[in-house]
Amino acid sequence: MAYGAIAVPAQAQTYGGVVPIYQGGANPIQPEVYIPPPPTPEPNFQMGMRFWASEGSTKYSIDSARVNPALGSPTSVLDYDGMQGRTLEYTLRAENPSQWFFKGFAGGGWLSGGSLDDEDYFAGQVKFSDTYSSIEDSSMLYGTADIGKRFTVSTAGPQVDVSPFVGFNYWGETADAYGARCNGGTLCPAGTNLVAPGSRVIRNEANWYSLRLGTEVKAKFFDRVTLIGEFALLPIAGIYNEDSHLYRADLGPVPNIQGRGTGWGYQVEAAAQVDITENWALTGGFRYWYAETNGTQKFVASETDVDLNDFTSERVGVYGDVTYKFFTY
Repeated sequence: MAYGAIAVPAQAQTYGGVVPIYQGGANPIQPEVYIPPPPTPEPNFQMGMRFWASEGSTKYSIDSARVNPALGSPTSVLDYDGMQGRTLEYTLRAENPSQWFFKGFAGGGWLSGGSLDDEDYFAGQVKFSDTYSSIEDSSMLYGTADIGKRFTVSTAGPQVDVSPFVGFNYWGETADAYGARCNGGTLCPAGTNLVAPGSRVIRNEANWYSLRLGTEVKAKFFDRVTLIGEFALLPIAGIYNEDSHLYRADLGPVPNIQGRGTGWGYQVEAAAQVDITENWALTGGFRYWYAETNGTQKFVASETDVDLNDFTSERVGVYGDVTYKFFTY
């Protein structure tokens, strides 16, 4: 009996495995039972690395009809589509004992694939040019910083946390277009190569600066699996766009066209995180970004302002990351 009384507490201190249970007399009876690991607490600080595979587009039109009535409305429509992104991010989150938190990430990488379709119109929307260019050797840089407070709204069943936040997002994409093959138009017969493939004709640099107002929701199951959803409204999203036409000497030195505008957008994420150990976690998720605006496009050399319409950027993709958690500062 003395042996059994000593053995039971010693064995009960073992977590996360199959252990024997001793009872009565000198001979142990060993039914196998599983004692689960202890719950994972909320970390004070965590950081990680993330890989995001995505596809995006940037589209806008220029209306010069009020400056020159011989031109169409819109005058030019540019569509950078199908740009494949491969980026790496550094992620960070810190929370104090009052459940106020800071979270953010910064990332960058490469854009490849995709195409630019550039259409131009005379008055009456008579198309005089429609060209195709391939997107190569392009890049993306972005970052987000948020401040908020976490509220635990349920502990019955899964623990559910709701975390409103306010923050800032920067999102920049540089697209380099190569070659110019005519798809048709009165001045651009289909199949004609205006610029040979492999020669860079246009560089477009779109830079978004946005205010974020959002909420993060987490539901933690089985002490190890957390489902995460986040929605952020971009009530103020400003664009600064530089368009460099490298074969247009009449437009002056590059960047020869600059665009500005203020619009709105939103960003959505959904993810599942699994705690592999108390400190290490793996996450897989989905992300979608969208922003739009109207504004003004300036031809720099002539200092002529025209209308910038329907400027939209979007990017969608999946990501995976690995995170390390600290439970004290």
